[in-house]
Amino acid sequence: MIKNGKYYLFPHKSEDDFKQLFTRIVSTGAGRPVDKNGFPNGAWTPDLLADAISQIDANGSGIELRTVQLWFQENNKGISADNIRWLARVVGCDDPEAISEWQIELRASQSRLISKRRVMRKGTPNSDAVGIQDVARSSSIGDDAIAQRKPSSLASRSEALFDGRSSLNLPIVVWSTGALLWFLSYIMGVHSITYSPLEGLNKEVGFFSSPSWTIGEMVFLPVFLIFVAELLTFWKDEGRSPLAEKEAGISNDDSWICKVESFSFSYWAIFLVCFLIIFLVQWSGVYLIALMQGQAANGMVDWILVALERPEIISTPAAIGISMFAFLYSGMIYWFYFIGFLLLYTIANDFNEIYSAPELRSSKSHQYKAHELGTKIMRGVFRCTVLGILLATCIKLNAAYLISDGETIVMWLINDALSAFGLRDDSWGWLNQNPSPFFTSFLLLFITCFVFFACLAQIYWALERSTTLEAADNQRGNWQVESQVRKTNVSWMKMIIVVVLLAVNYVLIGQFFGFSILLCGNVLLATYSLFWRTQMLEVKQQELNEPK
Repeated sequence: MIKNGKYYLFPHKSEDDFKQLFTRIVSTGAGRPVDKNGFPNGAWTPDLLADAISQIDANGSGIELRTVQLWFQENNKGISADNIRWLARVVGCDDPEAISEWQIELRASQSRLISKRRVMRKGTPNSDAVGIQDVARSSSIGDDAIAQRKPSSLASRSEALFDGRSSLNLPIVVWSTGALLWFLSYIMGVHSITYSPLEGLNKEVGFFSSPSWTIGEMVFLPVFLIFVAELLTFWKDEGRSPLAEKEAGISNDDSWICKVESFSFSYWAIFLVCFLIIFLVQWSGVYLIALMQGQAANGMVDWILVALERPEIISTPAAIGISMFAFLYSGMIYWFYFIGFLLLYTIANDFNEIYSAPELRSSKSHQYKAHELGTKIMRGVFRCTVLGILLATCIKLNAAYLISDGETIVMWLINDALSAFGLRDDSWGWLNQNPSPFFTSFLLLFITCFVFFACLAQIYWALERSTTLEAADNQRGNWQVESQVRKTNVSWMKMIIVVVLLAVNYVLIGQFFGFSILLCGNVLLATYSLFWRTQMLEVKQQELNEPK
Protein backbone atom coordinates (compact mmCIF):
# COMPACT_ATOMS: atom_id res chain seq x y z
CA MET A 1 0.00 0.00 0.00
CA ILE A 2 1.18 3.53 -0.76
CA LYS A 3 0.80 6.45 1.70
CA ASN A 4 2.10 9.92 0.92
CA GLY A 5 4.29 8.55 -1.87
CA LYS A 6 5.91 5.94 0.38
CA TYR A 7 5.54 2.20 0.78
CA TYR A 8 3.29 1.46 3.77
CA LEU A 9 3.41 -1.82 5.65
CA PHE A 10 0.48 -2.64 7.91
CA PRO A 11 1.45 -3.60 11.50
CA HIS A 12 0.45 -7.25 11.88
CA LYS A 13 0.30 -7.25 15.69
CA SER A 14 2.38 -10.40 15.81
CA GLU A 15 4.34 -11.81 18.75
CA ASP A 16 7.68 -10.72 17.29
CA ASP A 17 10.13 -8.91 19.51
CA PHE A 18 11.72 -5.66 18.37
CA LYS A 19 14.63 -7.30 16.58
CA GLN A 20 12.33 -9.54 14.56
CA LEU A 21 9.91 -6.74 13.76
CA PHE A 22 12.73 -4.38 12.79
CA THR A 23 14.18 -7.00 10.43
CA ARG A 24 10.82 -7.21 8.66
CA ILE A 25 10.62 -3.40 8.39
CA VAL A 26 14.12 -3.17 6.94
CA SER A 27 13.75 -6.02 4.48
CA THR A 28 10.43 -4.81 3.06
CA GLY A 29 11.54 -1.19 2.84
CA ALA A 30 8.53 0.03 4.85
CA GLY A 31 8.43 3.83 4.79
CA ARG A 32 10.77 4.18 1.79
CA PRO A 33 9.74 6.18 -1.31
CA VAL A 34 8.20 4.11 -4.11
CA ASP A 35 9.09 4.01 -7.78
CA LYS A 36 6.68 4.49 -10.67
CA ASN A 37 5.51 0.90 -10.34
CA GLY A 38 4.66 1.29 -6.64
CA PHE A 39 7.59 -0.72 -5.31
CA PRO A 40 9.89 0.61 -2.54
CA ASN A 41 13.32 1.82 -3.63
CA GLY A 42 15.16 -1.03 -1.99
CA ALA A 43 15.62 -2.03 1.63
CA TRP A 44 16.73 0.23 4.47
CA THR A 45 20.37 0.66 5.34
CA PRO A 46 21.68 2.25 8.55
CA ASP A 47 22.73 5.38 6.66
CA LEU A 48 19.40 5.78 4.87
CA LEU A 49 17.34 5.22 8.03
CA ALA A 50 19.47 7.60 10.11
CA ASP A 51 19.07 10.30 7.44
CA ALA A 52 15.29 9.74 7.27
CA ILE A 53 14.91 10.11 11.05
CA SER A 54 17.16 13.17 11.19
CA GLN A 55 15.10 14.89 8.49
CA ILE A 56 11.95 14.83 10.64
CA ASP A 57 11.18 18.47 11.46
CA ALA A 58 10.10 17.77 15.06
CA ASN A 59 13.36 15.91 15.74
CA GLY A 60 15.71 18.84 16.11
CA SER A 61 18.62 16.81 17.53
CA GLY A 62 18.56 14.08 14.88
CA ILE A 63 19.95 10.63 15.66
CA GLU A 64 23.43 9.13 15.75
CA LEU A 65 24.34 6.63 13.07
CA ARG A 66 25.81 4.34 15.73
CA THR A 67 22.40 4.09 17.41
CA VAL A 68 20.72 2.98 14.19
CA GLN A 69 23.52 0.49 13.49
CA LEU A 70 22.82 -1.19 16.82
CA TRP A 71 19.26 -1.90 15.65
CA PHE A 72 20.60 -3.74 12.60
CA GLN A 73 23.01 -5.91 14.58
CA GLU A 74 22.34 -9.21 16.30
CA ASN A 75 22.39 -8.14 19.93
CA ASN A 76 20.10 -7.54 22.89
CA LYS A 77 19.98 -3.80 22.38
CA GLY A 78 16.47 -2.41 22.13
CA ILE A 79 15.13 1.03 21.29
CA SER A 80 14.36 4.01 23.51
CA ALA A 81 10.93 5.59 23.89
CA ASP A 82 11.91 8.70 21.94
CA ASN A 83 13.40 6.71 19.06
CA ILE A 84 10.26 4.57 18.88
CA ARG A 85 8.41 7.79 18.14
CA TRP A 86 10.77 8.73 15.30
CA LEU A 87 10.88 5.24 13.81
CA ALA A 88 7.08 5.14 13.85
CA ARG A 89 7.04 8.45 11.97
CA VAL A 90 9.20 6.94 9.24
CA VAL A 91 7.39 3.59 8.99
CA GLY A 92 3.99 5.27 9.31
CA CYS A 93 4.68 7.41 6.23
CA ASP A 94 3.76 10.66 8.06
CA ASP A 95 0.15 9.55 8.44
CA PRO A 96 -1.07 10.34 12.03
CA GLU A 97 -3.27 7.25 12.30
CA ALA A 98 -0.61 4.95 10.90
CA ILE A 99 2.06 6.48 13.13
CA SER A 100 -0.09 5.82 16.19
CA GLU A 101 -0.62 2.17 15.17
CA TRP A 102 3.09 1.67 14.58
CA GLN A 103 3.97 3.19 17.94
CA ILE A 104 1.74 0.59 19.58
CA GLU A 105 3.34 -2.19 17.55
CA LEU A 106 6.91 -1.06 18.21
CA ARG A 107 6.38 -0.58 21.95
CA ALA A 108 4.78 -3.99 22.27
CA SER A 109 7.70 -5.58 20.40
CA GLN A 110 10.17 -3.72 22.64
CA SER A 111 8.39 -5.06 25.72
CA ARG A 112 8.75 -8.59 24.38
CA LEU A 113 12.46 -8.01 23.78
CA ILE A 114 12.93 -6.83 27.36
CA SER A 115 10.98 -9.84 28.56
CA LYS A 116 13.35 -12.15 26.72
CA ARG A 117 16.32 -10.36 28.22
CA ARG A 118 14.88 -10.89 31.68
CA VAL A 119 14.43 -14.59 30.94
CA MET A 120 18.04 -14.93 29.82
CA ARG A 121 19.30 -12.92 32.79
CA LYS A 122 17.23 -14.59 35.51
CA GLY A 123 16.22 -17.88 33.95
CA THR A 124 12.63 -17.64 35.21
CA PRO A 125 10.02 -19.15 32.86
CA ASN A 126 7.27 -16.74 33.93
CA SER A 127 9.25 -13.57 33.43
CA ASP A 128 7.60 -12.88 30.09
CA ALA A 129 4.38 -11.53 31.56
CA VAL A 130 6.24 -9.61 34.22
CA GLY A 131 8.53 -8.00 31.67
CA ILE A 132 5.64 -6.77 29.57
CA GLN A 133 4.04 -5.15 32.59
CA ASP A 134 7.30 -3.46 33.55
CA VAL A 135 7.61 -1.52 30.29
CA ALA A 136 6.14 1.98 30.33
CA ARG A 137 6.65 5.22 28.56
CA SER A 138 8.94 7.70 30.30
CA SER A 139 11.48 9.82 28.44
CA SER A 140 13.57 10.17 31.60
CA ILE A 141 13.96 6.40 32.17
CA GLY A 142 15.88 4.03 29.93
CA ASP A 143 14.75 0.56 28.91
CA ASP A 144 17.12 -1.19 31.31
CA ALA A 145 15.90 0.92 34.22
CA ILE A 146 12.31 0.05 33.38
CA ALA A 147 13.08 -3.64 33.20
CA GLN A 148 14.79 -3.63 36.56
CA ARG A 149 12.37 -1.45 38.54
CA LYS A 150 10.72 -2.99 41.58
CA PRO A 151 6.96 -2.61 41.94
CA SER A 152 7.20 -2.31 45.73
CA SER A 153 9.50 0.73 45.81
CA LEU A 154 8.98 3.66 48.18
CA ALA A 155 7.75 5.81 45.28
CA SER A 156 5.01 3.39 44.22
CA ARG A 157 3.99 2.71 47.80
CA SER A 158 3.81 6.43 48.57
CA GLU A 159 1.68 7.01 45.48
CA ALA A 160 -0.58 4.15 46.53
CA LEU A 161 -1.40 6.03 49.75
CA PHE A 162 -3.28 8.59 47.66
CA ASP A 163 -4.68 6.10 45.19
CA GLY A 164 -8.00 4.46 45.79
CA ARG A 165 -11.67 4.98 45.26
CA SER A 166 -12.09 6.76 48.62
CA SER A 167 -10.41 10.14 48.99
CA LEU A 168 -10.98 10.00 52.76
CA ASN A 169 -8.36 7.32 53.46
CA LEU A 170 -5.50 9.65 54.38
CA PRO A 171 -7.69 12.29 56.09
CA ILE A 172 -9.07 9.58 58.35
CA VAL A 173 -5.51 8.64 59.32
CA VAL A 174 -4.76 12.30 60.09
CA TRP A 175 -7.98 12.81 62.04
CA SER A 176 -7.66 9.63 64.06
CA THR A 177 -4.01 10.28 64.99
CA GLY A 178 -4.76 13.93 65.68
CA ALA A 179 -7.72 12.97 67.88
CA LEU A 180 -5.40 10.83 69.97
CA LEU A 181 -3.09 13.83 70.40
CA TRP A 182 -6.06 15.98 71.41
CA PHE A 183 -7.06 13.36 73.98
CA LEU A 184 -3.53 13.10 75.41
CA SER A 185 -3.26 16.88 75.75
CA TYR A 186 -6.57 16.91 77.62
CA ILE A 187 -5.53 14.04 79.91
CA MET A 188 -2.26 15.78 80.77
CA GLY A 189 -3.94 19.12 81.37
CA VAL A 190 -2.21 21.16 78.66
CA HIS A 191 -5.28 21.57 76.46
CA SER A 192 -5.94 24.91 78.20
CA ILE A 193 -3.09 26.29 80.30
CA THR A 194 -1.63 29.71 81.07
CA TYR A 195 1.70 31.02 82.32
CA SER A 196 3.05 34.45 83.26
CA PRO A 197 5.89 35.68 81.01
CA LEU A 198 5.40 39.22 82.39
CA GLU A 199 4.02 40.56 85.64
CA GLY A 200 0.27 40.87 85.40
CA LEU A 201 0.04 38.84 82.17
CA ASN A 202 -1.57 35.39 82.13
CA LYS A 203 -0.93 34.08 78.63
CA GLU A 204 -2.99 31.21 77.21
CA VAL A 205 -0.72 28.65 75.48
CA GLY A 206 -2.92 25.55 75.60
CA PHE A 207 -3.13 22.98 72.78
CA PHE A 208 -6.72 23.92 71.93
CA SER A 209 -5.76 27.58 71.35
CA SER A 210 -3.02 26.68 68.81
CA PRO A 211 -4.34 27.22 65.24
CA SER A 212 -1.41 25.32 63.74
CA TRP A 213 -2.34 22.11 65.59
CA THR A 214 -6.11 22.49 65.42
CA ILE A 215 -7.24 24.41 62.33
CA GLY A 216 -4.16 23.85 60.15
CA GLU A 217 -3.53 20.16 60.70
CA MET A 218 -7.13 19.10 61.33
CA VAL A 219 -8.92 21.17 58.66
CA PHE A 220 -6.65 22.54 55.92
CA LEU A 221 -4.37 19.51 55.65
CA PRO A 222 -7.15 16.86 55.36
CA VAL A 223 -8.97 18.93 52.72
CA PHE A 224 -5.65 19.27 50.87
CA LEU A 225 -5.22 15.48 50.92
CA ILE A 226 -8.76 15.02 49.59
CA PHE A 227 -8.10 17.39 46.68
CA VAL A 228 -4.82 15.65 45.79
CA ALA A 229 -6.44 12.18 45.88
CA GLU A 230 -9.34 13.33 43.71
CA LEU A 231 -7.05 14.96 41.13
CA LEU A 232 -4.80 11.90 41.06
CA THR A 233 -7.77 9.58 40.54
CA PHE A 234 -9.14 11.83 37.80
CA TRP A 235 -5.81 11.97 35.99
CA LYS A 236 -5.23 8.21 36.09
CA ASP A 237 -8.78 7.08 35.30
CA GLU A 238 -10.17 9.81 33.06
CA GLY A 239 -7.66 12.48 32.16
CA ARG A 240 -4.54 10.52 31.29
CA SER A 241 -5.93 7.62 29.32
CA PRO A 242 -7.32 9.54 26.30
CA LEU A 243 -3.85 10.99 25.63
CA ALA A 244 -1.64 8.20 26.93
CA GLU A 245 -3.54 5.47 25.13
CA LYS A 246 -2.79 6.91 21.73
CA GLU A 247 0.67 8.17 22.57
CA ALA A 248 2.02 5.13 24.40
CA GLY A 249 -0.01 2.12 23.35
CA ILE A 250 0.64 0.28 26.63
CA SER A 251 -0.99 -0.17 29.99
CA ASN A 252 -2.02 3.17 31.40
CA ASP A 253 -1.38 2.03 34.99
CA ASP A 254 2.07 0.65 34.20
CA SER A 255 3.20 3.77 32.37
CA TRP A 256 1.95 5.96 35.22
CA ILE A 257 3.79 3.92 37.86
CA CYS A 258 6.92 4.16 35.74
CA LYS A 259 6.48 7.93 35.68
CA VAL A 260 6.07 8.02 39.46
CA GLU A 261 9.18 5.93 39.99
CA SER A 262 11.22 8.32 37.87
CA PHE A 263 11.00 10.60 40.95
CA SER A 264 12.22 7.84 43.26
CA PHE A 265 15.07 9.96 44.66
CA SER A 266 12.61 12.74 45.58
CA TYR A 267 10.44 10.31 47.54
CA TRP A 268 13.42 9.14 49.56
CA ALA A 269 14.54 12.73 50.15
CA ILE A 270 11.06 13.67 51.41
CA PHE A 271 10.98 10.63 53.69
CA LEU A 272 14.36 11.47 55.24
CA VAL A 273 13.57 15.17 55.63
CA CYS A 274 10.24 14.51 57.35
CA PHE A 275 11.37 11.81 59.77
CA LEU A 276 14.97 12.84 60.36
CA ILE A 277 14.79 16.64 60.30
CA ILE A 278 11.18 17.58 61.07
CA PHE A 279 10.74 14.82 63.62
CA LEU A 280 14.09 13.81 65.08
CA VAL A 281 16.23 16.95 64.71
CA GLN A 282 13.53 19.51 65.42
CA TRP A 283 12.07 17.56 68.34
CA SER A 284 15.39 16.83 69.99
CA GLY A 285 16.88 20.26 69.28
CA VAL A 286 13.94 22.41 70.33
CA TYR A 287 12.10 20.28 72.93
CA LEU A 288 14.03 17.24 74.17
CA ILE A 289 17.22 19.11 75.14
CA ALA A 290 15.29 22.00 76.69
CA LEU A 291 13.08 19.68 78.76
CA MET A 292 16.02 17.56 79.94
CA GLN A 293 18.07 20.65 80.89
CA GLY A 294 15.09 22.25 82.63
CA GLN A 295 15.35 25.56 80.79
CA ALA A 296 14.24 26.83 77.40
CA ALA A 297 16.75 29.72 77.22
CA ASN A 298 14.87 32.24 75.08
CA GLY A 299 12.85 29.58 73.25
CA MET A 300 9.17 30.08 72.48
CA VAL A 301 6.94 28.71 75.26
CA ASP A 302 4.05 26.65 73.89
CA TRP A 303 1.80 23.90 75.24
CA ILE A 304 4.82 21.55 75.50
CA LEU A 305 7.54 23.80 76.92
CA VAL A 306 5.03 25.21 79.39
CA ALA A 307 6.07 22.22 81.53
CA LEU A 308 9.15 24.26 82.45
CA GLU A 309 6.93 27.09 83.70
CA ARG A 310 4.14 25.02 85.23
CA PRO A 311 5.70 21.74 86.47
CA GLU A 312 2.78 21.28 88.85
CA ILE A 313 0.48 20.75 85.83
CA ILE A 314 2.64 18.49 83.65
CA SER A 315 5.89 16.77 84.56
CA THR A 316 9.02 16.77 82.43
CA PRO A 317 8.84 13.02 81.54
CA ALA A 318 5.21 13.47 80.49
CA ALA A 319 6.13 16.50 78.38
CA ILE A 320 8.93 14.55 76.70
CA GLY A 321 6.57 11.69 75.89
CA ILE A 322 3.79 13.80 74.44
CA SER A 323 6.25 16.01 72.53
CA MET A 324 7.81 12.94 70.92
CA PHE A 325 4.38 11.68 69.84
CA ALA A 326 3.38 15.17 68.61
CA PHE A 327 6.44 15.55 66.40
CA LEU A 328 6.23 12.00 65.12
CA TYR A 329 2.69 12.95 64.11
CA SER A 330 4.07 16.12 62.49
CA GLY A 331 6.64 14.12 60.55
CA MET A 332 3.88 11.85 59.25
CA ILE A 333 1.52 14.60 58.14
CA TYR A 334 4.27 16.62 56.48
CA TRP A 335 5.31 13.45 54.68
CA PHE A 336 1.77 13.24 53.34
CA TYR A 337 1.88 16.93 52.48
CA PHE A 338 5.13 16.90 50.51
CA ILE A 339 4.21 13.66 48.73
CA GLY A 340 0.95 15.32 47.71
CA PHE A 341 2.76 18.23 46.09
CA LEU A 342 5.25 15.89 44.43
CA LEU A 343 2.31 14.00 42.90
CA LEU A 344 0.80 17.29 41.70
CA TYR A 345 4.05 18.15 39.94
CA THR A 346 4.25 14.61 38.52
CA ILE A 347 0.76 14.99 37.04
CA ALA A 348 1.63 18.34 35.45
CA ASN A 349 4.94 17.00 34.14
CA ASP A 350 3.23 13.88 32.79
CA PHE A 351 0.67 16.04 30.99
CA ASN A 352 3.43 18.15 29.45
CA GLU A 353 5.43 15.10 28.42
CA ILE A 354 2.52 13.24 26.85
CA TYR A 355 1.16 16.24 25.02
CA SER A 356 4.58 17.10 23.61
CA ALA A 357 4.12 14.25 21.13
CA PRO A 358 3.74 15.80 17.64
CA GLU A 359 1.25 13.08 16.70
CA LEU A 360 -1.18 14.28 19.34
CA ARG A 361 -0.75 17.95 18.53
CA SER A 362 -1.68 17.20 14.93
CA SER A 363 -5.13 16.07 16.07
CA LYS A 364 -7.63 18.87 16.59
CA SER A 365 -9.79 16.85 18.97
CA HIS A 366 -6.76 16.08 21.13
CA GLN A 367 -5.84 19.76 21.20
CA TYR A 368 -9.21 20.69 22.63
CA LYS A 369 -9.08 17.76 25.03
CA ALA A 370 -5.64 18.82 26.22
CA HIS A 371 -6.85 22.37 26.92
CA GLU A 372 -9.71 20.99 28.99
CA LEU A 373 -7.45 18.61 30.92
CA GLY A 374 -4.75 21.21 31.48
CA THR A 375 -7.26 23.66 32.91
CA LYS A 376 -8.71 21.03 35.26
CA ILE A 377 -5.26 20.04 36.47
CA MET A 378 -4.28 23.65 37.11
CA ARG A 379 -7.53 24.21 38.96
CA GLY A 380 -6.73 21.30 41.29
CA VAL A 381 -3.14 22.49 41.82
CA PHE A 382 -4.39 25.98 42.66
CA ARG A 383 -6.83 24.76 45.31
CA CYS A 384 -4.10 22.65 46.91
CA THR A 385 -1.74 25.64 46.85
CA VAL A 386 -4.27 27.86 48.60
CA LEU A 387 -4.72 25.28 51.35
CA GLY A 388 -0.96 24.86 51.66
CA ILE A 389 -0.42 28.61 52.12
CA LEU A 390 -3.23 28.72 54.70
CA LEU A 391 -1.49 25.89 56.57
CA ALA A 392 1.80 27.80 56.59
CA THR A 393 -0.07 30.93 57.69
CA CYS A 394 -1.55 29.05 60.67
CA ILE A 395 1.92 27.96 61.77
CA LYS A 396 3.37 31.47 61.59
CA LEU A 397 0.29 33.06 63.17
CA ASN A 398 0.47 30.66 66.11
CA ALA A 399 4.20 31.34 66.60
CA ALA A 400 3.69 35.11 66.32
CA TYR A 401 1.00 35.00 68.98
CA LEU A 402 3.16 32.92 71.35
CA ILE A 403 5.96 35.51 71.31
CA SER A 404 3.53 38.44 71.65
CA ASP A 405 2.15 39.89 74.88
CA GLY A 406 -1.45 39.04 73.98
CA GLU A 407 -3.41 37.03 76.56
CA THR A 408 -5.38 34.96 74.05
CA ILE A 409 -4.99 34.67 70.32
CA VAL A 410 -8.53 35.91 69.65
CA MET A 411 -8.15 39.01 71.84
CA TRP A 412 -4.70 39.62 70.36
CA LEU A 413 -6.14 39.80 66.84
CA ILE A 414 -9.13 41.89 67.93
CA ASN A 415 -6.95 44.37 69.81
CA ASP A 416 -4.64 44.62 66.80
CA ALA A 417 -7.57 45.56 64.56
CA LEU A 418 -8.89 48.07 67.13
CA SER A 419 -5.45 49.66 67.41
CA ALA A 420 -5.32 50.09 63.62
CA PHE A 421 -8.69 51.89 63.66
CA GLY A 422 -7.58 54.09 66.56
CA LEU A 423 -10.10 52.58 68.98
CA ARG A 424 -7.40 51.55 71.47
CA ASP A 425 -4.60 53.67 72.84
CA ASP A 426 -2.33 50.80 73.87
CA SER A 427 -0.82 48.38 71.36
CA TRP A 428 0.69 44.96 71.66
CA GLY A 429 4.40 44.14 71.83
CA TRP A 430 6.85 41.25 71.61
CA LEU A 431 8.29 38.97 74.28
CA ASN A 432 11.98 38.14 74.34
CA GLN A 433 11.54 34.70 72.78
CA ASN A 434 12.80 32.97 69.64
CA PRO A 435 10.04 31.72 67.27
CA SER A 436 11.59 28.62 65.69
CA PRO A 437 8.40 27.77 63.69
CA PHE A 438 8.96 30.89 61.57
CA PHE A 439 11.61 29.04 59.54
CA THR A 440 9.52 25.87 59.23
CA SER A 441 6.48 27.78 57.99
CA PHE A 442 8.57 29.81 55.52
CA LEU A 443 10.03 26.60 54.07
CA LEU A 444 6.49 25.27 53.73
CA LEU A 445 5.39 28.45 51.96
CA PHE A 446 8.37 28.43 49.60
CA ILE A 447 7.88 24.81 48.53
CA THR A 448 4.15 25.31 48.07
CA CYS A 449 4.55 28.38 45.85
CA PHE A 450 7.45 26.83 43.92
CA VAL A 451 5.41 23.74 43.02
CA PHE A 452 2.45 25.91 42.00
CA PHE A 453 4.48 27.97 39.54
CA ALA A 454 6.36 24.88 38.31
CA CYS A 455 3.07 23.15 37.51
CA LEU A 456 1.74 26.31 35.90
CA ALA A 457 4.81 26.52 33.66
CA GLN A 458 4.56 22.85 32.64
CA ILE A 459 0.91 23.11 31.63
CA TYR A 460 1.21 26.57 30.07
CA TRP A 461 4.11 25.52 27.84
CA ALA A 462 2.23 22.48 26.59
CA LEU A 463 -0.95 24.42 25.82
CA GLU A 464 0.99 27.33 24.32
CA ARG A 465 2.56 24.97 21.79
CA SER A 466 -0.87 23.60 21.00
CA THR A 467 -2.38 27.06 20.50
CA THR A 468 0.51 28.14 18.26
CA LEU A 469 0.18 25.01 16.13
CA GLU A 470 -3.56 25.42 15.84
CA ALA A 471 -3.20 29.04 14.75
CA ALA A 472 -0.76 28.01 12.02
CA ASP A 473 -2.71 25.00 10.76
CA ASN A 474 -6.31 26.16 10.99
CA GLN A 475 -7.29 29.75 10.32
CA ARG A 476 -11.03 29.17 9.92
CA GLY A 477 -12.87 29.71 13.19
CA ASN A 478 -9.62 30.18 15.04
CA TRP A 479 -10.93 33.34 16.71
CA GLN A 480 -13.26 31.14 18.79
CA VAL A 481 -10.34 29.14 20.13
CA GLU A 482 -8.29 32.26 20.82
CA SER A 483 -11.22 33.81 22.69
CA GLN A 484 -11.57 30.78 24.94
CA VAL A 485 -7.81 30.64 25.50
CA ARG A 486 -7.82 34.29 26.56
CA LYS A 487 -10.57 33.56 29.07
CA THR A 488 -8.55 30.65 30.41
CA ASN A 489 -5.47 32.85 30.73
CA VAL A 490 -7.51 35.40 32.69
CA SER A 491 -8.59 32.66 35.09
CA TRP A 492 -4.98 31.58 35.53
CA MET A 493 -3.91 35.18 36.14
CA LYS A 494 -6.52 35.39 38.90
CA MET A 495 -4.99 32.26 40.44
CA ILE A 496 -1.53 33.84 40.37
CA ILE A 497 -2.82 37.04 41.99
CA VAL A 498 -4.50 35.09 44.82
CA VAL A 499 -1.36 33.03 45.47
CA VAL A 500 0.80 36.17 45.55
CA LEU A 501 -1.61 37.98 47.89
CA LEU A 502 -1.72 35.03 50.28
CA ALA A 503 2.07 34.80 50.26
CA VAL A 504 2.39 38.54 50.96
CA ASN A 505 -0.14 38.21 53.76
CA TYR A 506 1.99 35.46 55.29
CA VAL A 507 5.09 37.67 55.22
CA LEU A 508 3.26 40.63 56.81
CA ILE A 509 1.87 38.74 59.83
CA GLY A 510 2.93 40.65 62.93
CA GLN A 511 4.90 43.21 60.91
CA PHE A 512 2.59 46.20 61.58
CA PHE A 513 -0.43 47.17 63.66
CA GLY A 514 -3.57 46.18 61.78
CA PHE A 515 -2.15 43.08 60.09
CA SER A 516 -5.18 41.16 61.39
CA ILE A 517 -7.42 43.15 59.02
CA LEU A 518 -5.32 42.05 56.04
CA LEU A 519 -5.30 38.51 57.43
CA CYS A 520 -9.08 38.40 57.68
CA GLY A 521 -9.51 39.73 54.14
CA ASN A 522 -7.09 37.22 52.68
CA VAL A 523 -8.71 34.29 54.50
CA LEU A 524 -12.07 35.31 53.00
CA LEU A 525 -10.46 35.64 49.56
CA ALA A 526 -8.82 32.22 49.89
CA THR A 527 -12.09 30.61 50.98
CA TYR A 528 -13.95 32.21 48.07
CA SER A 529 -11.26 31.15 45.57
CA LEU A 530 -11.67 27.50 46.53
CA PHE A 531 -15.14 27.61 44.94
CA TRP A 532 -14.20 29.41 41.73
CA ARG A 533 -15.35 27.85 38.49
CA THR A 534 -12.42 28.06 36.10
CA GLN A 535 -13.20 29.03 32.51
CA MET A 536 -12.93 25.95 30.27
CA LEU A 537 -12.67 25.58 26.53
CA GLU A 538 -16.23 25.12 25.29
CA VAL A 539 -16.16 23.59 21.83
CA LYS A 540 -19.07 22.03 20.00
CA GLN A 541 -18.59 18.54 18.72
CA GLN A 542 -19.20 19.53 15.09
CA GLU A 543 -16.26 21.95 15.31
CA LEU A 544 -13.93 19.02 15.95
CA ASN A 545 -14.96 17.47 12.66
CA GLU A 546 -14.44 20.55 10.52
CA PRO A 547 -11.82 20.09 7.81
CA LYS A 548 -8.67 22.11 8.19
